[in-house]
Amino acid sequence: MKILWLGKRFYTNKDALSEHYGRMYQLPRKWQEAGVQVRLWLIDYHTRETLYTQDGDMLVASAPMVSFGTLHQLFRALITNRANYIVASGDCYIGMIGWILARLSGASFIFDIYDKYDVFAGYHRIGWFDPFGFLLKHADRLLFASRRLADTLRPRMRAPYQIVLNGVDLDVFKSMEMLACRRELGLSEDAIIIGYFGAMEPERGLADLIAAVALLRSQGKSVELLLAGKASPEIQLDSPEIHYLGMVPNRQVPLLLNACDILVIPYRHGPFIDMAASCKITEYLACRRPLVVTDTPNFMENYPQQAAMLGQALCRVSDPEDMARAFAYQFDARKILPLPENVSWDAIAANTLSWLRSGKPKVLKSVQK
Repeated sequence: MKILWLGKRFYTNKDALSEHYGRMYQLPRKWQEAGVQVRLWLIDYHTRETLYTQDGDMLVASAPMVSFGTLHQLFRALITNRANYIVASGDCYIGMIGWILARLSGASFIFDIYDKYDVFAGYHRIGWFDPFGFLLKHADRLLFASRRLADTLRPRMRAPYQIVLNGVDLDVFKSMEMLACRRELGLSEDAIIIGYFGAMEPERGLADLIAAVALLRSQGKSVELLLAGKASPEIQLDSPEIHYLGMVPNRQVPLLLNACDILVIPYRHGPFIDMAASCKITEYLACRRPLVVTDTPNFMENYPQQAAMLGQALCRVSDPEDMARAFAYQFDARKILPLPENVSWDAIAANTLSWLRSGKPKVLKSVQK
């Protein structure tokens, strides 16, 4: 069994290559560790560097879309190191490259869909041609990062599919002593700290979160807000109670999570966010901190058992007053949710690999020899 994974090097404001981040890196890596021959080819939209490296037995290449490095990877995919399966993940344009390579080489094509790509401003039809719709109809198999996404797109697809939620590295994201984390970060040991870490576009609900914290402070609560991630110009972060750290390396995030009294997912409704399955949900849960979460499909549908158990710490979307109420509840209740079963990258990769093996991959002449 030989797999070529085509992915996007920079996504969700992280570098999949240097940080070994997310499904783009962890799924192929875990498949390789399970004994599958895997090559990881990351397409770089942001820099002009071409890199070749190796992680264990997994060969990794990163190159700009238009470069000699990409030509080299195309040659390998078609001539020197053909795969049984080609998995494409990242966007529709990477998906089209994967589909073309699969059809030219005789491999099975798997399209990994972790967002509803046609809601992004950068998505364009090519004349009359709709790449997203085409890939939904012509992939041999499909992977989806969220349940709502799969349910919404089911009428447009023909291939078998599997839900593959984003996982968590349990060796990295784990419970640590709160005061020790605060001392290392130089944070107050006495304040009540609420934390949010990730992207800050308006539909992430940061404005609602900031309003809820302001309401609590007006009621005499000594509450501070700890934030890290890519700032949005639409969100004001200059209040004295807000500690904004900017972009931080992924290895520092567990320290930040464990420094907080409460972690929050304040998402609003939106065509993108309702379809997503945020990595931060399992990361938060793995650190064993109390949560406050809005009732969006991102949480409610992907983790229904945890949503049912959250009780009064669940709050209404776009409602700062109800969010402040949920925070006040968690200040006293300190309710901690159990981690869902089989959410480690090892378990998710093993389950997905078993599903792939249950089918009938195309057998290449080069493999038969």
